[in-house]
Amino acid sequence: MSLIFGRKKSPESEVFDPNPGSTDLMPARPYRVLHADLPFCSDPECRSTVEGARLVVLCSEDPRQRHQVRECMPTRKKYQSGQLVEWGLNNKKIWQSGWYVNPETGAIEKAWTQAVEFAGSVVTAAQAKAPQ
Repeated sequence: MSLIFGRKKSPESEVFDPNPGSTDLMPARPYRVLHADLPFCSDPECRSTVEGARLVVLCSEDPRQRHQVRECMPTRKKYQSGQLVEWGLNNKKIWQSGWYVNPETGAIEKAWTQAVEFAGSVVTAAQAKAPQ
């Protein structure tokens, strides 16, 4: 009977791969990684750093978008500043309120009230093609 119903794996027991993967297709709305690997905190004073995840700051590279909105997202994947990424989320991993120190201003800013994990693939610049 246990073979039929099997034991459900807990998310913690799954092996996590920090590699975001890559794609050679240019997404319809690519995002640029402005800042990567930033610590974030669970308190507005930035005294309590969240372990096991980092913050990535993204900006849409969509030429049709007039106002370039910055997105602050939690992630466990490894990104680098300057990379182009496609938008991808892991809705199984959620963080409550987060704050970070803006590397451009040094000011503490609220990153989100609740956010799912960013998990977008990196666009390989040398071979990026427009979507079919």
